[in-house]
Amino acid sequence: MARVLRRFLEAAAAAEPAVTSVDQINVFWWKSWSQDNTACRAFGAVLQASHLLPAETRSYMAAPRRKPTAERKPASKHAHTKAELKTVRDAAAATVRSARLRIGENVALMESWRAETLIEGDQDWAWGQMLDHLSRTGDVPRYAGKNRVLAKETRRLMGDEGVASILARIFPTVQEIAAAAVLLIVHEGWNLSVLQKMEVPAFWPNADGDSEAPAVHRLATDKARRKTRRHASNNLVDAGEGSSGWAMKQVLDLTRQARLTLETLGRPSSMLLLARRGAGGPQNLGSLRRGSALEQGIADWVHSQRASGVYLPPKTSAQPLRHSAQVHHGRSRNNTQATHESDYLLKDETVREDSRDVVETGLAKAVEHACERVEMRLVAHATGDTEHDAEQVAKAAGVDRETAMDIVKGRLKTPVASCADFENSDFSPSGKPCGVSFLLCFACRNAVATARDLPRIVYLQQVIDGLRSTVTAAAWAADWQGHHARISDFLCTHTSQETRAALVSTLTEADRELIDRMLARRLDP
Repeated sequence: MARVLRRFLEAAAAAEPAVTSVDQINVFWWKSWSQDNTACRAFGAVLQASHLLPAETRSYMAAPRRKPTAERKPASKHAHTKAELKTVRDAAAATVRSARLRIGENVALMESWRAETLIEGDQDWAWGQMLDHLSRTGDVPRYAGKNRVLAKETRRLMGDEGVASILARIFPTVQEIAAAAVLLIVHEGWNLSVLQKMEVPAFWPNADGDSEAPAVHRLATDKARRKTRRHASNNLVDAGEGSSGWAMKQVLDLTRQARLTLETLGRPSSMLLLARRGAGGPQNLGSLRRGSALEQGIADWVHSQRASGVYLPPKTSAQPLRHSAQVHHGRSRNNTQATHESDYLLKDETVREDSRDVVETGLAKAVEHACERVEMRLVAHATGDTEHDAEQVAKAAGVDRETAMDIVKGRLKTPVASCADFENSDFSPSGKPCGVSFLLCFACRNAVATARDLPRIVYLQQVIDGLRSTVTAAAWAADWQGHHARISDFLCTHTSQETRAALVSTLTEADRELIDRMLARRLDP
């Protein structure tokens, strides 16, 4: 709250007239200062501890502030372009690479000092000794019991270099770990909660645990929001620079010395993202698992990159980057396919716009395909079993007079139509009786329907419509979608919405039972 207090005092001093006492804080001034800032409103609890605070102001502070519920609109998101995502990835990779090389050079100098290959007393020897102390204690040499005063040799060696700069020789900073997090988000689409809890790979599928260069890193992930399926694993393949496995190796190299130091201090850590915070002290070396340190680190990294002249697109932060990675990866990452489609693809305006032509073309082709596949004919003006009806069927369906009479008399009846040639089906070997589902009558050139069949066909469509909500998407696509398309196209071609309602009203109980038995496969040969 120190920052909030500072802002409060600055605003009070700048007020006209200046607010110099708690009893001068009226509702108008407090409301204009706190506005919708949660941290500022929380500071009201401090002021309420004073008996000088006016009663009216105290009541206003104590009253809950609730915004009116606005009408919720579908969330819309904008993914970064592939070029922008690559720009962010390259900037993060450059930061990680620079930090890794710096730490690697200093660790090599420290190892040379330990191996006694340096000339005692020269500059490199002194730095090697300093780095050895850093690696064992997590801090620069200081006088014991003197309020963390730097030792004389420390001040002499560091010169104008600050303590933070010396610590950064072998420990990554928060901003560098934030860049590592950005790199992994762009590659794998992980969110911050997963990264904050992520541990180093426990084993490698393709190599021994002590292998220096495994080609595959297996990472365990924990996404608490998924509840029953919160735990998963990801295999990151190191296929060279630019691959996700390569990025993971850079992060492991970047944090290796921090991990060794924590083990020496008796605080071993398996966390992947380790950083040095503050200006020193072993207590400031560890993971960024709690709070918003990692999120703030990313914001600071973005600010420093832009200040140094590196272009980063607007809204370069964890969530937009994760959304962009999900959109451009083309498949679900750390979530279900349904979530990937509903929460990422369908909410992205660019994806929706780019998909419009594709969807329209696909729907048009589906309708065209259904139309081409509907072979069943309808003789709508044949409404009975008279000679006249038989003549109408023979003429419209192109069958002989005898077959037409059998159709109108109901001798060739199926649940949905009549079959003009039972032994020469489009779906069975020639000369053998048809043995497929009656649903395929709609796709058979031997099927002839009359007006008397329409009520059952309308009822059949209604029943299949009801099945859509009771079966899985995969089952619907495999078992029902094609039949539903043909039936719907047949009805749309020969009936209207009003006539379908009238046809259903003429449906008999026997007709309903016949269709129900057909769908239950009780009429199959």
